[in-house]
Amino acid sequence: MLRCLIVDDDELGRELLAVQMEPYALCDLAADGYEAVAMYTAALFEGRPYQVIFLDIVMPGMDGHGAARAIRKLEEERGIPAGQGVNIVVLSSLNTPQDIIQAYIAAQSAAHLVKPVRLDKLLKTLRKLELIPEEQV
Repeated sequence: MLRCLIVDDDELGRELLAVQMEPYALCDLAADGYEAVAMYTAALFEGRPYQVIFLDIVMPGMDGHGAARAIRKLEEERGIPAGQGVNIVVLSSLNTPQDIIQAYIAAQSAAHLVKPVRLDKLLKTLRKLELIPEEQV
């Protein structure tokens, strides 16, 4: 089964996304970037890496951009080629074209979802990333 990490400082947001993902993935939850990097590192070293990380950008402490940079650096150190690491899906309430482009570039993300996440958009994103088959939806 798909493994995912949901990172958001909003507890309700984390829980709602986990409920939406429940039929498709085993989800772990993190409240900030520091916790996300620690959980990603542990999963990678245990040989049970995440296939997707839903990463809020605006968080206190280490924000989503910082967490994404740390995750990509760890992948580079582990010899994981660029473009073959974990799929990062940016979560943001910001929806301007500039915000979306910045999120893609800064987080080296595979997709962007606007919060609150709608189930149809979530499933479309998972299919686009080939994380769930068409017939599973």
